Amino acid sequence: MTAGAASSSGWWRNLARRLRAYPGSLAGRLALILMIGMPASALFALHISQVWKQHAFTELQRQAALLSTADIAHRYEVDAERTDYLVSSGFIFGAHRPDPGLAMLGWDVGLSRSVSERLGRPAQARVLPRQQCFTRFVHHPPAAGMNTDPLPDCWLVRYTDAAGRERRLVIDLLLNPDRGQPPVGPPYLELIVIAGALLGLLTARIATAPLRRMEKAARQFSLAGDLEPIPVKGPSEVRAALETFNLAQSRVRDGLRERTQILASVTHDLQTPLTRLRLRLEQVGDEVLRGRLVADLAVTQQMVRDGLDLARSSEVREPWAVIDVDSVLSALAEDYAEVGRDVTFIEQIRVEARVKPNALGRALANLVDNALKYGGTAELRCMMEKGDLVIHVIDRGPGLPEAEIERAFQPFRRLSTSTGTGTGIGLTIARAQVATFGGAVTLRNAPEGGLVAEIRMPAAKAR
Repeated sequence: MTAGAASSSGWWRNLARRLRAYPGSLAGRLALILMIGMPASALFALHISQVWKQHAFTELQRQAALLSTADIAHRYEVDAERTDYLVSSGFIFGAHRPDPGLAMLGWDVGLSRSVSERLGRPAQARVLPRQQCFTRFVHHPPAAGMNTDPLPDCWLVRYTDAAGRERRLVIDLLLNPDRGQPPVGPPYLELIVIAGALLGLLTARIATAPLRRMEKAARQFSLAGDLEPIPVKGPSEVRAALETFNLAQSRVRDGLRERTQILASVTHDLQTPLTRLRLRLEQVGDEVLRGRLVADLAVTQQMVRDGLDLARSSEVREPWAVIDVDSVLSALAEDYAEVGRDVTFIEQIRVEARVKPNALGRALANLVDNALKYGGTAELRCMMEKGDLVIHVIDRGPGLPEAEIERAFQPFRRLSTSTGTGTGIGLTIARAQVATFGGAVTLRNAPEGGLVAEIRMPAAKAR
């Protein structure tokens, strides 16, 4: 597989992992609530609006029909003969005679009361569907491309006029322009859903931005030199959380500084009595005993110094810098070669990294020293793997039992393969130094024998 294909595959895996984790995050939950809630609330509001609109139109329809009924009744009073002719001939828009076979039954009590109050005399009325209002259209097939859907419903009205003559009328109702149309249809429904989804994602991203800053700061919580206060922005609840986090961050930093100062003071104060003790040991007459006591004292002094180094290792007050990784590794190999040590740099990738140079240099030196101690040689390699910058320090020694690999990073712990003197904090300090610029150190046994110490830095640190 080529480097480009591997990088593309890693990118897709990373994207798939983030998508799987997104629904469980706060941003994902906010986005999901908004993506579902906003279209649902919009559709509910449209439904309520449609119901109210239908109710308002029904009332308008009723008032218009009452007005038409009163108008026809008044025309009958003024000129009954001419009005009867116009109604029978269909020359009055909105009113015509009913079908003779239409049953005069099933009157609507409420509607009849309204019509009676409007006419000032007893009347009966009921609503008819359009098929009974316009029988002359329904009984005959329409022309191609036409239908009877635009025809309105109507009222069937019967009353007795002032002359005692019964009048029967069909009063057409206003046609609802929205009749037969869905409240929301394409493309409006799709637009509501898409707009809700986009707004949900944007809102979730904006709302969780301060929390993402706090999450990033929490990941760097162990980097004493980078504990900068997070800008207090956002809603009141978020600001309160950020202020609390900054306060806790400041107290932790002060505690680390105080611990280092105490250890430095203790180390300094111990130097004088340890020096006096060494001078007195030189006066011991037994040469063998004197040698053993002096050796034990030297180990004690070394442990005190190493303890101070370990305490200081996680508090690197060093500015960030962009370095050429190949140059650093090549210079390191040359420095060891000049003093006769077998250290080679065998792979280059031409990449720059944003790190703390001194911290990286000290970590590499500790790993190389460890490789030389147990394998006699050290190989340096640099590569890009799954988007991360990776540096390998490889020795050809006996390696480590799998059960002891993680314990190798515990301070002052001697492993089963340990030889010679030492306090066992070299790997611990290397891990702490690399952590100050966001990297990680791991160990594993090489397939061909020996141990591989790996420094891995996120892709954001390399370019």
